[in-house]
Amino acid sequence: MTDRNLLLDIARHYGTPAYVYDLQDVRERYLHLKEHLTGLPADVHYAVKANAHPEILRTLREMGSGADCVSVQEVERVLEAGFAPEKVLYTPSCPSEEELRRAFELGVRVHIGALEYLPWVAEHYPGRPIGLRLNPDVRIEGNVKIATAHAGSKFGIPWTLNKDLMKMLRKLPLRVTGLHVHIGSDVHSWQDLARGVDFLTDIAGAFPDLTYLDFGSGLKVPYRKSEREIDLAAYADHIRQRMKALPQLRIVLEPGKFLVARSGVFLMQVTTVKRTPFKTFAGVNTGFNHMIRPMYYDAYHAIENLSNPGGKEQVYDVVGNLCEEDTFARARRMPEVRKGDILALHNAGAYGYVMASHYNLRPLPKEIIVDGNKIYEA
Repeated sequence: MTDRNLLLDIARHYGTPAYVYDLQDVRERYLHLKEHLTGLPADVHYAVKANAHPEILRTLREMGSGADCVSVQEVERVLEAGFAPEKVLYTPSCPSEEELRRAFELGVRVHIGALEYLPWVAEHYPGRPIGLRLNPDVRIEGNVKIATAHAGSKFGIPWTLNKDLMKMLRKLPLRVTGLHVHIGSDVHSWQDLARGVDFLTDIAGAFPDLTYLDFGSGLKVPYRKSEREIDLAAYADHIRQRMKALPQLRIVLEPGKFLVARSGVFLMQVTTVKRTPFKTFAGVNTGFNHMIRPMYYDAYHAIENLSNPGGKEQVYDVVGNLCEEDTFARARRMPEVRKGDILALHNAGAYGYVMASHYNLRPLPKEIIVDGNKIYEA
């Protein structure tokens, strides 16, 4: 969303801090992905953890998307939003037996990511179709905090234990209809994602009841002007080539950030401009309790001065109002920032509000929806 005057109007009317989501951009991103999947037996399941706002869920459901959930609470929310249980995948990390039982009772497809759960599943839900999340020990470039398929990761059944897994499947009344792998998030190279595709297509023949392969997601989102989106065309062509030998199987992709990051803007107001002999701070009325990505992931987000776009450029550290190190940007060059200015942090539609907290007992930000000419708080 780039309409500066619209964002300023929203800030004046609804106040700040506030997340603003453009539903039309979400639709465009979904269609962009589906266009590249033409000719593939592909199902898109939106990764709900990226942004669980009911209006975004409704929009994607209407576009035909399924849902990818990592908690029972997410499962319940997408079912409330109208998703059919058969279009919901549940791939939890370290779930309790109560959580697994609830997911099975709700009728969604469950992915198991540890050998230790399989005897329990076989005892309580014998013959029920399940998926297996596997860990192929694939290392990728990028932030280690969002790399999820290497040997040291907690995610998935290590393929080094494949003999134990196959022995268990021969002994227990388990019916594996899906295999899942997720290499990581914000993967820069389609070739890295292709390693997950190759892994699953190579081993698919060992599972006679398979109906689908789930390649996860990780599709790169550009945060800087110098960055480029992942080469979707090349990635999709690679999947087509690999699936020629498996025409009976469907594939699943689980995009989250790719569909919603660009749709979101986080609005904040400057409360103070503090100058020291070492640097100038632009202090704002929010903090990492509302947008944690810059602090937790060292993530870069473009920040725009909506109120003074023509001001003389200066260098600022944009900092939050928490009683802790709390920085949105360091040494960021931008038009002169003044007390009261409205700043827009872009690409904020994913892993923003969903990771927010009441730290320092501060209230959560508002969420504003823009859908064509309709603007409303929801």
